[in-house]
Amino acid sequence: MNQFIMLGCLWLEACATAFSQQQTNGVNYQLGPIPSAHKPLAENSVPMGNIQTFEEVKLDLPITSGPYAPTWKSIEANYPGTPEWLRDSKFGIWIHFGPQSAGESGDWYARKMYVEGIPAYENHLKNYGHPSEVGYKEALRDWNPKKFNPQALVDIYKDAGARFLIIQGVHHDQFDMWNSKYQPWNSTRLGPKRDLIGEWEKAARKAGIRFGLTFHHEYSWWWWQTAFQSDTKGDKKGVPYDGNLTLADGKGKWWEGLDPKYLYGINLREYETVVEAANSRWSPPQAGIFSGHLEYAEWYAKWWALRMMDAVDKYNPDFIYTDGTDQQPFSSSGTGTGYKCDAMQRVIADFYNKTLDRRGKLLYHRFSFYSRQRWGHLCLVYDCAKGW
Repeated sequence: MNQFIMLGCLWLEACATAFSQQQTNGVNYQLGPIPSAHKPLAENSVPMGNIQTFEEVKLDLPITSGPYAPTWKSIEANYPGTPEWLRDSKFGIWIHFGPQSAGESGDWYARKMYVEGIPAYENHLKNYGHPSEVGYKEALRDWNPKKFNPQALVDIYKDAGARFLIIQGVHHDQFDMWNSKYQPWNSTRLGPKRDLIGEWEKAARKAGIRFGLTFHHEYSWWWWQTAFQSDTKGDKKGVPYDGNLTLADGKGKWWEGLDPKYLYGINLREYETVVEAANSRWSPPQAGIFSGHLEYAEWYAKWWALRMMDAVDKYNPDFIYTDGTDQQPFSSSGTGTGYKCDAMQRVIADFYNKTLDRRGKLLYHRFSFYSRQRWGHLCLVYDCAKGW
């Protein structure tokens, strides 16, 4: 995220009651394969669709039954107020740790290693090889923090006074740090081959510390567009980076059966400002709709939501956080550019209803939106990271 300010973050906080042994059924939605897309058109040649005339799509994505419907009106009507436990806790720690650490080039290594000439690119050349031959997928394969011990860390954090933890579930690199039902590129299949979120959950519960999970994958579909580039000079000029690989290209390779599209996404560089934004330090593309990829956009929004629902179902966190800079994920502007739908409302309603079903009651819970813009809903709290 922006090195100065983190905006548009969403928190969902559940109750203070102990975790019930009763479990609801797992998330059983059968998401189809990634829809096919047309051959990419010339870069920067297609205008973004008009967000004013594009109506918000209501996804046919089922949620856990309960009093919360997937609408802002319902969420606001059932909002009980700010949780006392957070006021009392005062101090928590954000555990922003994942496979991008392998590149020793910052937490945006996955994107920057495909930007020719900058330090992350040079570090990847030195440590792994050229990104047309050895890409981020190989960094995932080789990442193995053998000394990583969540229980030992949680004990240190608790001794330091922390009363809640915020644990990274997935960053913009699309790599799920749990036994993910909907993302085969995850930590149980690659790298450490460990359910890292499961280990954090066990450690936090043993220590009696509340914990939340963070999800940063909403805007990965345009954030990852650097992986579809190539060098502009030198011996590898014009040779596509490995984001352009297909499932068929993996035959006989170590990654056979793992579709690169589930990691890097698809090429969206035909839309105006996408290439410029992908190579910038931060800026998202201009507001708009990827109107030539609406089937894929709907699939992607469902995929985003289902992965969060899956993690909630498996680990029953006290709160969840989603990353972004606009009013909500998939708002069609800011980090939500590209599509407009009600995926966020469905995630919130499912989380609250599932927590009610499992714990019997919600003593305190809150949905918070982090932004400089004070807009909106009565169930929002404003905040930011690293500045204001």
